[in-house]
Amino acid sequence: MSHRPSSRFASLVQQVHLARRATAMLRLALPTTLAFVRDQRRYLAFGAPRHVSEQIHRQRAQTIKQHIETLGTAFIKLGQLVSTRPDLVPAVYIEEIAKLQDGITPLPGREARRTLEAIYGTRLEAVFDRFDDQALAAASLAQVHYAVWQGQDVAVKFVRPDIPAQMAIDLKIAGFVMRQLDQRFSNSLTRMLSTAIAEGSKGMAQELDLTNEMENLETLARVLARREDVTVPLIYPEVSGSQVIVMEYCPGVKFTDVERLRAAGFDFDDLIARLVKLYAEMIFVAGVYHADPHPGNILVGDGGQLILLDYGMVCRLSRETRAIILDSVVAGLRGDRERLVDGLYETGIVSEGTNRRRIHAFIEEIIQLHQRGLNAQSRMLGVGLAIERTARELGLNLPPELVYVFRSLSLLEGMASKLRPGWSLIEHGFEPMQEALAPQYVKSLLNREGLLNTAVDEIRRFLGHRTVRRFT
Repeated sequence: MSHRPSSRFASLVQQVHLARRATAMLRLALPTTLAFVRDQRRYLAFGAPRHVSEQIHRQRAQTIKQHIETLGTAFIKLGQLVSTRPDLVPAVYIEEIAKLQDGITPLPGREARRTLEAIYGTRLEAVFDRFDDQALAAASLAQVHYAVWQGQDVAVKFVRPDIPAQMAIDLKIAGFVMRQLDQRFSNSLTRMLSTAIAEGSKGMAQELDLTNEMENLETLARVLARREDVTVPLIYPEVSGSQVIVMEYCPGVKFTDVERLRAAGFDFDDLIARLVKLYAEMIFVAGVYHADPHPGNILVGDGGQLILLDYGMVCRLSRETRAIILDSVVAGLRGDRERLVDGLYETGIVSEGTNRRRIHAFIEEIIQLHQRGLNAQSRMLGVGLAIERTARELGLNLPPELVYVFRSLSLLEGMASKLRPGWSLIEHGFEPMQEALAPQYVKSLLNREGLLNTAVDEIRRFLGHRTVRRFT
């Protein structure tokens, strides 16, 4: 009985905090949201679309970026997700939002020790032979320190103590606001934003539970066990749990550190090819993939091995969706536009009844942008404008299962273009993609057709006689 007043008081404090955060978000978001709505209908409920100059869009984009940074961790993570979705917002907004950084000032060593001692329930010296107070890395959700455990070099990752409660509140607010906007101003943009935020919220909730990360790490270790050129850190479960994970310390050079990689004598084309093959195998063959391939999470070891770090965001892709995408990818590599368009309908990206001729024109525009030799920034700007325009006019929709596939491929292309400016997945990723997908394509054809000769004929058309002999 004595605990009821304090419980009610805590609930009241939480409600007040929730109301303040919601008010702050609405105060920041409402003017810009209404401005976007007016772009579509001059008088909100009726009227023709109004013309908005690029300068005004640029100013809005900068304002949105500032608002996101003001609102903090959850909104920065959601902003980073949206910044990889050119089907949601115009390219100028993507360009600004992509500048968001989730790296933050790390907890001081004393506070990091206090946090870990609370988790372990004992002094840190009783757990580790050595623990470095200076963080190896610090992000909005977690922090990593070097340590030595039973003579082994390890990386200790723990969830920042102030994050889970704040994240839960912010995601609740973001979901509520987007639902309200979708109900009152429903269109393809609000629907896709709602989907993106829902998927982003799910992903962040998973990242906060390090037990989930350990399971992801173990899964990918099994999937990639035969790849001698890929390193997945070992886990030490004896000293790991839901709030802390201790894993093998795997030093390396960031995949995009051009100067250090060049000085070490690495072949950039080889690194890119192996990275593309790795992701093709994870996504399209295994159906489980590391979904956060930014430079801090992919290192190159002394022996050239690709080191994957941070398994908080690992996604799955169903067998059915993989089969459709595999067919579409192969069709794209073979130049079969008709089958590629079929794939867009089958995955649900394009709804039934959408003008097929317009989708063909859209595909052709994307292909031409990748074949014109543009630099990465200009190419992505053109692709973003084409996708945003087509999404607005035809109502394209990215199913939840594919949100992180497209995000991963976009990040992958950005990383490769750091080593080889102008590199694009469509134009330059043909050979590593075909090498990774050929065996799976043969298997898919056998399952579907049941005839070896049919499969061989198909794969020959795709790869050419000399290549296919390796698989027959």
